[in-house]
Amino acid sequence: MSNRNAKRIKLTRRWMLESLELMYPTPLTMRTLFDAVLLLDEIYDIDLLKKDITYFKDKGWLRFIDISDPPPSFIDRVVSLTAAGKEIAERTINDPALEEILRPNV
Repeated sequence: MSNRNAKRIKLTRRWMLESLELMYPTPLTMRTLFDAVLLLDEIYDIDLLKKDITYFKDKGWLRFIDISDPPPSFIDRVVSLTAAGKEIAERTINDPALEEILRPNV
């Protein structure tokens, strides 16, 4: 992965976290989150969204809020930040995976 791709991934993930934090504690549908990311990166696709959401979930930064069984299609699922995710989004706690985006350019 090139350094440029890594920066793009970090920027996109930061944007997603900030979008979720802006609406906290109100959850968002994947569709709404996807639309927000498209404002930043018009070539972003659903497969990338699935990877990023899986990454956030694995880190403990978000949770699915769906109450229906079976859950709706991926794009219609509902997510919310966890307390840990809110701290990352607010930048009260740093995570090395997003650290480069947080540092000022020197």
